[in-house]
Amino acid sequence: MAHARVPHPRLDAHSVDRAAGVLLGAAVGDALGVPYEFEARLSDDQQPRMIGGGLGPYEPGEYSDDTQMQVCIAEAAATGADLRTPEALDAIAVNFHKWLSGGASDVGAQTRTVLGAAARAGGAPGAALLDAARRFSAGNERAAGNGSLMRTGIVALSHLGDPEAMAEAAVAVSALTHPDPDCADACVLWCSGIRTAVLDGTFDGVRAGLDLIPAERRGVWARRLDEAEAHPPHHFTNNGWVVHALQAAWSAITRTAVPELSSAQGEFPAQHLRLALEAAVRAGTDTDTVAAIAGALLGARWGCSGVPLEWQRVVHGWPGHTGADLVRLAVLTARGGKDDAQGWSSAPHNAAESVERDQTQRRKGFDESRKPDRDRTAEAERPGNFLTEKTALSRVRGLLLGLAVGDTLGTAGGKPPSGVPLRAGVSTQLACFTAEGTIRALVRSAHRGIGPSSGVVFHAYCRWAALQGIESERMRSRWAGAKDDRVWPDGWLAQVPVLAQRRGSAPATVTALSKVEPGGMGNPTTSRGCHALTRSLPAAVVGAAPHGSKASANWAREIAALTHGDSAAQSAAAHAVVLAGHCLTSGPHVQETGGRSQVRQALLEGLHALDDVDDPGLTADERDRLHAALVQADEHPGEAARLAHLAPDATAPSALLGGLYVAASFPDRDQVAAALRFAAQAPDGDSVACVAGAFLGAAHGAEALPVDLVSRHELAWVLDTLARDLVAQLTDSPSGSEYISGWDPHWWDRYPGW
Repeated sequence: MAHARVPHPRLDAHSVDRAAGVLLGAAVGDALGVPYEFEARLSDDQQPRMIGGGLGPYEPGEYSDDTQMQVCIAEAAATGADLRTPEALDAIAVNFHKWLSGGASDVGAQTRTVLGAAARAGGAPGAALLDAARRFSAGNERAAGNGSLMRTGIVALSHLGDPEAMAEAAVAVSALTHPDPDCADACVLWCSGIRTAVLDGTFDGVRAGLDLIPAERRGVWARRLDEAEAHPPHHFTNNGWVVHALQAAWSAITRTAVPELSSAQGEFPAQHLRLALEAAVRAGTDTDTVAAIAGALLGARWGCSGVPLEWQRVVHGWPGHTGADLVRLAVLTARGGKDDAQGWSSAPHNAAESVERDQTQRRKGFDESRKPDRDRTAEAERPGNFLTEKTALSRVRGLLLGLAVGDTLGTAGGKPPSGVPLRAGVSTQLACFTAEGTIRALVRSAHRGIGPSSGVVFHAYCRWAALQGIESERMRSRWAGAKDDRVWPDGWLAQVPVLAQRRGSAPATVTALSKVEPGGMGNPTTSRGCHALTRSLPAAVVGAAPHGSKASANWAREIAALTHGDSAAQSAAAHAVVLAGHCLTSGPHVQETGGRSQVRQALLEGLHALDDVDDPGLTADERDRLHAALVQADEHPGEAARLAHLAPDATAPSALLGGLYVAASFPDRDQVAAALRFAAQAPDGDSVACVAGAFLGAAHGAEALPVDLVSRHELAWVLDTLARDLVAQLTDSPSGSEYISGWDPHWWDRYPGW
């Protein structure tokens, strides 16, 4: 019978992480339960541990037949096979026979009998196994064991896009050894739970699966689920029976409280995985199987990142798999047997690092949903995480301090006062809140398991406005509530006095923020003013992390659009951020560049990358203007008339063209001061110098900036702190996440993720 396949849904990073947790969760539950199989029930104060032993005997962290048989299915599912087809069922049957003859450490009685009968019968492996299973079950009242439910999690991943097909596959794979209706129903319900957990991050799919089983059996299963939720796991003593096994697992999951998020107390919701697995093991009897069943669903809900690292590191088993191998099989299955654009998850070097990589993705927050579908060769060639390199912090500091010094020098017409503190401009103030808002968006994302929201940066701009006295009461009503007595504006930037002082006008930003209402975010203006760009420049740091330039371009567009509705302003912000990101990650040596300097080469590569990393890409006019500015810097560097022609006004496109021309005209490390003085001569010198300072500071590092100016800048310490904290958040997540305890107990107070 031919089956029509529904395409696999596109998975964001969080869904991939949850898919990666299915096999891994089953394996760690299995290995945790192994030492206690058929031993006396553990008391509530006894802590299950992965100490090995059991019926194998097993090594510490070694999983048993529950996961071994699931691996047999996964090897077929990871090719993208439709598990309902005879070909796929044949492949699974062959794998079962190989396992039985070459690696089975423990085998259920029914499974052994059925496999033996099928081997003697010959014929197509899948059909022979199914026939043997039916003959065993006919008239046998003890044919509804838990042997198919324990291995069913991977089946859900093979049909994520089609619940009906998933149910058919669950029944077909169960029937290879356990065709009893109770076994079929249990596998369908559990697969439905796993599918929903992966896609939506909830446990709702188990009960939703009632609609996928025959109508005449829905009532009895609904009552069985009710019973599981009403009694502790050890109530279901006959958990070798598939019904009690499912009830014990469901009881352990639903009756174990999900911890409230409390970073200060080291409590995170994802700790539910560990606690529920321990509850499943304490139930006694078939401990490894009940915990393996529970672990597949818990892993699907809390993800690979929710599995304790000490378990991830030690879990292993037949046929020589580690936790990373289990993750690889699960992710390939969820993706229909295909890798992503970077070769993950089948590339060998990725397989070895998969557990760490998925955990890192969850911590960082910027996920695949921010990356448009177009392939981009340039991005594939970019380095891994630049922010972990020795020069990275200096360059990030250079970007933030460079934009601030440029802003100040431009406002002073290139002639700052001597011997007094240098005043920050409004672009610098707003850039501080962009950096701080980005950190808070990442913190919120990590702790809530959702993608970073530009609304968090909008909140940052509203806090700036409130400090400035702009619609302060309306701002408080929007963000804190009229009757809320908590401190607002919150976060450490609100305690910096300079940020409350008026340092110039940002009319479009102020107008948009003034329209904010409770429950809403106001509306952007039609302006293409320069502040859409200058305040967005810190977003370039996001592109220097593994997320890449696409993520930073999208982030810049989103935060520019909060107040500036003109598409040209949004494009200029995105393009400037991509160019700044290439300056950040540019190499210090010129190689095969035709004699170009580091800065010019970085800017040229950034221009070439824009079509691939920015969506909707460059218009023909934008492309011509940007390339013309770079060519003129090559052929006619440092000419005031050309600068005035390229940057005639205070718009975002002018700031970008002017900043590009200046940086390319004065590309060397010892020319930064001269570059900023020249930029200050532009008609809108502060915005042009702001952009040029960011480009040059990003390329050469903070040490290349004029010491006299940096040392006297009133916000230098603030920008320096933000640079360090932004890098820390992107590389080390000091406050942790919903899965991981943080190492800095004060981070949440500094950067509340509410």
